[in-house]
Amino acid sequence: MLSQIREKRKLDKDRIVVGYLNDTVVDFLDQKGISVHTREIFLTHKGLSHLARHSKRKRGAGLYDDDIFNIPAILRDGEIYFDQKGRMNILYCRKSCEKVIKIVVDTAAYDKKLGDVTLIKTAGYIVESNLKAYCKIG
Repeated sequence: MLSQIREKRKLDKDRIVVGYLNDTVVDFLDQKGISVHTREIFLTHKGLSHLARHSKRKRGAGLYDDDIFNIPAILRDGEIYFDQKGRMNILYCRKSCEKVIKIVVDTAAYDKKLGDVTLIKTAGYIVESNLKAYCKIG
């Protein structure tokens, strides 16, 4: 999959399900008045291309290959935060060495091909102290 992206070819499927919103997150969003289009968390070709680019890592976006392959595990087992000051995104985080992997999930995304979906918007690495700006869920 990553080799296809690096060779600038489209994936066979334009999207893959990499995780699911759990009941705790859905209930939390419901309390905040934020609608959830789908419980499935999708990663599209464009999103994967964004995460896989080496040039994106220099500015904090993008992940190393091992962490890209661990996205389903991070969505399943990671700590969950809510970005209440920004765009109301859900953040899935897991400590990796001295930095934290942050996966930003947009629950109200719209894609021309997919319609209303829950998508991984971006991902990258942050320092643990930056998590203080977010509200922990669960």
